[in-house]
Amino acid sequence: MRLHGKVAIITGAATGIGNAIAQAYVKEGAKVVIADVKGAEDAAAKFGHDTALGVVTDVSSPESTKAMAEAALKHFGKIDVLVNNAGIFTGLNYVPLENISVADWDKLYAVNVKGPWLCTSAVSHAMRAGGGGRIINIASVIAHIGAPFMLHYVSSKGAVAAMTRAMAREFAVTKSKITVNAISPGYTHSANAVANTAQHEQFEGVSASMRAIDRPQVPEDIAGAALWLASDEASYVNGQNIVVDGGIYMSL
Repeated sequence: MRLHGKVAIITGAATGIGNAIAQAYVKEGAKVVIADVKGAEDAAAKFGHDTALGVVTDVSSPESTKAMAEAALKHFGKIDVLVNNAGIFTGLNYVPLENISVADWDKLYAVNVKGPWLCTSAVSHAMRAGGGGRIINIASVIAHIGAPFMLHYVSSKGAVAAMTRAMAREFAVTKSKITVNAISPGYTHSANAVANTAQHEQFEGVSASMRAIDRPQVPEDIAGAALWLASDEASYVNGQNIVVDGGIYMSL
């Protein structure tokens, strides 16, 4: 059991990628906190009270993220892993950069960028007190390759990648024994993404034309990388951004 005895908080874990990560962690012996703005308690109930805790969480709120960490500590006694997965993607307005509304920009950044910072801040004291921990941020391959009419989303995921490196350096110089890494998925066939038919057809068409692996990406593909990063096998990996996209982006 690669995560036996570990406690992991996974944001945005009621469905999609976050839920797949939660399932993978539980199979490997972890206790999980399902943190989501909706559906958290129902999703956790499927694992059982001794294994999972559902906490309604708004990652853009300092009060909510602190309450999330406190609930995890009260229920399980410690926090070993945080997966910053919650983010806005499905249903975005795709418009020229000069037509992006300030309200849309601010809402997206509040969740996609401020959220990982607030959640990491909320758990950092407990991780330090426990002798270390793992932070895993979910970025996106789109920050590597760019895309038109998505400046707000692309730049937010670029910020997550940069934040990952800065966090890794800061925890290192403060001798906190907390590693921070990112995963950059390609377009993933989550239930929410597929349900948005027009967006799904557009993104899957582009992704399929670029992938080196001839099948769609599914949430379990990201869960495997998240499991590895949380395990002892990745204890010497820090400040990295692992692209899991079927070969859309290939760096030199």
